[in-house]
Amino acid sequence: MKKVLHTLAAILISVVSYAQVGIGTDNPDNSAMLQVASSEKGFLLPQMTSTQRNAVSSPANGLQVYDTTTNSIWFFNGSYWVNTQAMATVGDVKSGLQTNDHSGWVLLDGRSIGTLSDNQKAAASALGLSGTLPNAADAYLVQNGGSMGAISGSNTVTLTQANLPNVSFSGTAASAGGHTHTVDPAPVDTDSKGNHTHTVDPAPVNTDTKGEHTHTGSVGGSNWLGGGTLTGGFNAGTFPFQIPNLTINPAGDHFHTVDIPSTTSSENGAHKHSIDIPSTTSSSNGAHTHDVTVSSGGSATPVNVAPKSLSVNMFIYLGL
Repeated sequence: MKKVLHTLAAILISVVSYAQVGIGTDNPDNSAMLQVASSEKGFLLPQMTSTQRNAVSSPANGLQVYDTTTNSIWFFNGSYWVNTQAMATVGDVKSGLQTNDHSGWVLLDGRSIGTLSDNQKAAASALGLSGTLPNAADAYLVQNGGSMGAISGSNTVTLTQANLPNVSFSGTAASAGGHTHTVDPAPVDTDSKGNHTHTVDPAPVNTDTKGEHTHTGSVGGSNWLGGGTLTGGFNAGTFPFQIPNLTINPAGDHFHTVDIPSTTSSENGAHKHSIDIPSTTSSSNGAHTHDVTVSSGGSATPVNVAPKSLSVNMFIYLGL
């Protein structure tokens, strides 16, 4: 009891004399309001779980506690609790082989910010994040002046003709030697020329042979007169005389020629005629060549520009 009274008396004397408190020392440092000195014991902060720490009502700036859940010292920076063991500031980004959230570090996997703790929600809002966390899958860190946490770009690129060297793909076909080309235009219809007729004059044709036959007819008639001498097997004498109807002896197989007279078609109104232009063959123009176009054969397959990499997870520090 005497020892306790002595200690209290010493503290009161120190406060009155120097407005400072020294525990374990009579001469606290001028820069310290309270100095605890010991070579055997330490200074012990209040100990509590993370749930209890987050439940502290209106924590003062700089308030410190030892969190038994994370086994680390935390302090309140005026907006949220900071884990001194993590040595990180809200908004810091790191890569790691961890697969889940840990010690205030949150996996950037595109999840809803609404699934985070209240402290982490406040930290995310202070960073300008809303809705969901950025999804860092297959993404690379870059400082490009864009919005913080925005995901953009692609790991592939498709080349266009403008990306290729200026090379002309052309060639000349082998000589085919002297040759010709045949062109056979399709039949075409003439324009209508109005009402008109057509005259057709068929060429003479021969009748089919009808075999052995005779012809009967009269020569002269009863009033036919002539002059001359008739010799032969009957009534030889001197003209004038009358020859009766005669039958010509068979002349053997023969045919007759028939000349069909020309005919004119009747008018059939306005109409057109189909003309089939005959095929024509060009004259040989000697050995010559033809220009050809050569395809590059490309298929516009995207090129993968992602470098060889180490697979890790990306985290952002939002506290607990």
